[in-house]
Amino acid sequence: MDLSLYTEPSQFSEPHAKGKHVVIIDVLRASSTIVHACENGVERIIPVAHVEDATKLLPTLDREATLLGGEREGIKIDGFDLGNSPLEYTPEVVDGKTLVFTTSNGTAAIAQSAPADEIVVGCFLNLRAVVEHLLTTRPAEVAILCSGNLGQLSLEDLVCGGHIVRSLEERLGNGLATNDGAEAARALAGCLQDVGEVVRGSTHGRKLAALGFDGDLEFCSRLDAFDTVPVVAEGRISGKIQNRR
Repeated sequence: MDLSLYTEPSQFSEPHAKGKHVVIIDVLRASSTIVHACENGVERIIPVAHVEDATKLLPTLDREATLLGGEREGIKIDGFDLGNSPLEYTPEVVDGKTLVFTTSNGTAAIAQSAPADEIVVGCFLNLRAVVEHLLTTRPAEVAILCSGNLGQLSLEDLVCGGHIVRSLEERLGNGLATNDGAEAARALAGCLQDVGEVVRGSTHGRKLAALGFDGDLEFCSRLDAFDTVPVVAEGRISGKIQNRR
């Protein structure tokens, strides 16, 4: 397996995605919210890069069965049903619903990866399940794309990606070839084992705490809480359940 890790989206373009299996990581909070929504029975998620795309899409859907979710600057968008707190996406709210979802970083990274052979969504919540999925499907080329925060590197995304690299390396040994980004993330993850401390101490984590989202930081720090691996197909996300090993 040839594994490349990109520390933020400006390093990544369509040629980097084409023919690869891409893992999108946005720990705070799009990936965590998508995983939780899929775990709790959302019918499908339609990720879009821009607020205007979401509002234009809404009239084509059954409004009673559709939720608008997302954020800008960490805050719920005016007129939307939900923000980007994974804690909002409970079974009572999302089960059986379509979610049109846009965030500052994560959904843009998904759109950027559109030429990929497969796109999956990862975070700390489903880290082991993502690793098992990659080991089961055994793609020749994998790209881990850290969504970052408004064009800047995000520590929590890089450490999460590094833990994926470490887990794959443990299982594949010399069968795994990595780029410098993956090696740097792997080394960093080896030094930063306390996931909660990483999330709370990151720039984005501190910003969310100042906005009152301490509960999200705790939730997004849960390691291997779920087996759901959200898969993007034809611009739509569904939750694929991967059994633990």
